[in-house]
Amino acid sequence: MGQTAITECKQQISLSRDEMNLAEFPLTVLSTRANPGIKTLEFSDTVRGKNGEIITRQWVVTGADKFGLPTSSDDEVLLGLIKLTVQDGFKHRKIYFTRYELLKILRWTTEGRSYTRLQRALDRLSGVRIKATNAFYDNAAKLHSTKNFGIIDEYEINDGRDSNPRPSFFTWSEVIFDSFKVGFIKKLDLDFYLSLRSAISKRLYRYLDKHFWYKSRVELGLFVLAHEKVGISRNYRYVSSIRQQLDPAIEELIERGFVSRCEYVGKGKGTTIVLYASSRKANKGASRDRITLSKTNGRDNLPLKDKIFHELTDRNIKPGQAKRLLNNKPEGELRRIGKIISYYDSLVASGSHLVSRSPVGFLYKAVENSEEFVLPEELKEHRRQEPLRFKEADTSEDLKKQARLIKLKREYTLEREKELKRIQSEVEPEVIEKTKSEVISTLKSLKKVISAERFNEAIRHGVEERLLSLFAFPDFDEWCKSKRTATRAA
Repeated sequence: MGQTAITECKQQISLSRDEMNLAEFPLTVLSTRANPGIKTLEFSDTVRGKNGEIITRQWVVTGADKFGLPTSSDDEVLLGLIKLTVQDGFKHRKIYFTRYELLKILRWTTEGRSYTRLQRALDRLSGVRIKATNAFYDNAAKLHSTKNFGIIDEYEINDGRDSNPRPSFFTWSEVIFDSFKVGFIKKLDLDFYLSLRSAISKRLYRYLDKHFWYKSRVELGLFVLAHEKVGISRNYRYVSSIRQQLDPAIEELIERGFVSRCEYVGKGKGTTIVLYASSRKANKGASRDRITLSKTNGRDNLPLKDKIFHELTDRNIKPGQAKRLLNNKPEGELRRIGKIISYYDSLVASGSHLVSRSPVGFLYKAVENSEEFVLPEELKEHRRQEPLRFKEADTSEDLKKQARLIKLKREYTLEREKELKRIQSEVEPEVIEKTKSEVISTLKSLKKVISAERFNEAIRHGVEERLLSLFAFPDFDEWCKSKRTATRAA
């Protein structure tokens, strides 16, 4: 296969679709957790109708009392569900799937908490309602209509470990699926979207990607873009505070080759923002690599500590913080920090979700806890393992607890991988074949509704889980308890 064909194949894999009404106004809050006291989001704007009249559009999002408003990560899940529907060819409202394949589409880990996180997202997406007043474009009638609708009518999750499970599924609401069927969708580079570092970048990308579809220049009021299209809190009432929220996202989209430039025109409430589409294709981070490399020129002869100091400040660590981080560090530890920085650059360049929330925060905590931080080359068996990032923490005690948890999870994952390899190498081939047959039998109801590739991946994952269960390998919580018991006994 030629290089051109390979590139086209990769592009087809990453391409998905987006429903354009959902790209116009926000569906979710911008944080990963919604304030339980806030149950409604309201957005509005004005557009011109067919006859030139001004139409006010209103978009009201209401979360279920029990589950609350959708969060920023629920937008990712929504696009993952659309990707599954693309793979189904938009043939059916009811889509059969496995949670494992959806997690892989989203680039989430496949540990237990990701399954819980996914189900909570489905709860919020099935509970949310939207009242769109003159704000839902009916592509069949070619006019803006008023609708009250949901996203998902129902879903059902079934555990693949059951002896004879039914397939998991979700069902789109009739309104959303009808919009799919009448073609009010556009192409979306899902890989690029997932690689963006912040919820604001992702939301802005979807909005601009819709409008860049038919024009190369988007101009609108700054406050409209921020408050009504991206969903930035209306507590940000000044141009300066709004720009503090928007500018990092715009800079990222410029660096990544999606936006060519941005202009601000006017003052105060009358400020207009103009964004220009790039003529080149958005990339997965090459421009950021170039920016980082260009700053290192002329430093080869500096002492190691000074080189590391400049590398940290180049990556937006404040000089005072960088100085404290490097204080009294021996040369060996400085070299280790240099490796951490190189690893951090590779995460940023690839658009990894590990640094999507707070790149600077990730780097700071990684360097601060450099002895605990695990580099990829230090994992003997890391083929299918994702490095664990530091979570947000407010105190040094929190960081110590998180470092201990990361260390435990690393040990558990390595032990789990080691045990799986041992089982696969030592048990009789007949046992593995029998296990595989059992898995195929339990998944047979899925075979007709998912692709062969997805079916084979589900089988592989199911065999591994069954083998570990057969040989009584504990889950993480049980493993931790047994480890604590062993420590006390010693």
